[in-house]
Amino acid sequence: MWPPLHSPPGRCGAGRPRFRTGLGLAAALASGATLLAACGHPGDRAASGRDAPAATSTTTTTTTPSTTTSTLPVTPITWSPCMGDLQCGTLTVPLDYADPSGPTIGIALARHPAEDPSARIGSLVINPGGPGVSGIDDFDNELSVLTPGLLDDFDIVTFDPRGVERSDPMSCGEGANAAPGPVPDPVPQTAAAQTTFIAGLRAYAAACEKASGALLPNIGTVDVAQDLERLRIALGDSALTYMGQSYGTLIGETYAAMYPTHVRAMVLDSPIDPALSFDQMTVGQAKGFEGELDAFFTWCAGTSACPWHTTSDPTAALEAQMAQSRTDPAPAGSGRSAGPGELFDALLDGLYATTEWPELGDALAADADGNGSPVVAMSNHYNQDGSTNGSDVAVAVDCADHPAMKNLSAYSYLAALYKAVAPIFGPPLAWGEAACAVWPSPPTRTPGPVAAPGAPPILVVGTTNDPATPYAWAVSVAHELQKGVLLTRDGNDHVSYFYSACVRSYVQSYFVSLTPPPSGTVCTS
Repeated sequence: MWPPLHSPPGRCGAGRPRFRTGLGLAAALASGATLLAACGHPGDRAASGRDAPAATSTTTTTTTPSTTTSTLPVTPITWSPCMGDLQCGTLTVPLDYADPSGPTIGIALARHPAEDPSARIGSLVINPGGPGVSGIDDFDNELSVLTPGLLDDFDIVTFDPRGVERSDPMSCGEGANAAPGPVPDPVPQTAAAQTTFIAGLRAYAAACEKASGALLPNIGTVDVAQDLERLRIALGDSALTYMGQSYGTLIGETYAAMYPTHVRAMVLDSPIDPALSFDQMTVGQAKGFEGELDAFFTWCAGTSACPWHTTSDPTAALEAQMAQSRTDPAPAGSGRSAGPGELFDALLDGLYATTEWPELGDALAADADGNGSPVVAMSNHYNQDGSTNGSDVAVAVDCADHPAMKNLSAYSYLAALYKAVAPIFGPPLAWGEAACAVWPSPPTRTPGPVAAPGAPPILVVGTTNDPATPYAWAVSVAHELQKGVLLTRDGNDHVSYFYSACVRSYVQSYFVSLTPPPSGTVCTS
């Protein structure tokens, strides 16, 4: 039986599942490359000036493989006690679904058995986001907020997706549990710096290919969706009950596109719109975080709880602080300092939830006073303190899922375009895409709307001020699905289920009775 690799990371506030598309840049750079990554990634790309693929086709996001998972033999799962009252097991899956009789890999699973066996309906599979996030490390956080009705009626099941931690983990050659190091500047400022930056991307990609070459072509969301189908079969469920959060929604959408009649019930909370191009997703997320940053500025200016007080233009003040960090970074002890990479990471870490704003305000104020320790601590937290391979997986999955522009000379122009709509987040997220321009494996997913004909009603949950997956994406996904039902939470924060009793109540009712709320229902809590 596989062992836990490390204790589950703490989740400040109620929860922080990530969608990292575009946001993995700093994390991957921190892992030892001059690169750029989940979770998250997480807009609208007309501003990019690029000819993004038009999302007008009615085809689904993926092409169903010629050999589907349901025609392949599925080895039963052997469950063993682990981690208190949980059970652990391994699901065996093909490394390459185009070669089903070839090499296999193991998908690590954890299960919380239904607390009322007499009322058991089946299994509820949860993915908390990413890419690169371990469902098993996150499991305590999920179980802590699941409603009693769900805990009574369902076996709650989670997993480490292929390549993540316990599931045949990918590597880019770095040592396990390496201590976090300096984070390079995610926005190269000069032509020479850009050349160095891209050379670092190439070196990082080569290291990943050398260490994990067999896995890289088979690590994308299309492969994970096929693993999910084998998991459904192995669990003995006639149809899948699934909750995907953040990046986990793309797994659910891809599954619904490939196996629509195998869905029993599905909740997509803080969804990614699968129809968007890489550019559109990056701009959307840059705008989302910029909007949340503006809200943080307003809060900070109006409360004594925030010591970071600036002039009437906080964006300009933050840009000046970042510029100073490039030439005179604040020392943080142990040989570290708070450079622009650490500052970007700290901002990301502090903007996923309003409960993090006080910590962010304290860190920015300390940095301005010459103490970079709090900023570096937040950067380390965002990158899970180097204790997982999540950053590497995030890059690999992003590049498998999102075709990127190959013209490396255009990324400085792209960064300037994004800066016009998102001054702080636009440039680093634009440069973050460049990792996929030099990635050794081609994309395995084609962007397109998800219709899922034949699927039952699918509940799509969006928060109006979600910084990582903009609310407009939830609206779009609900419209793309033939039977999409939109549930809106009016508020901030990322992933509604962790912050709203109203949302949790509707989700429980839907999973248990298969009756979704009326489309257009709004939760104000």
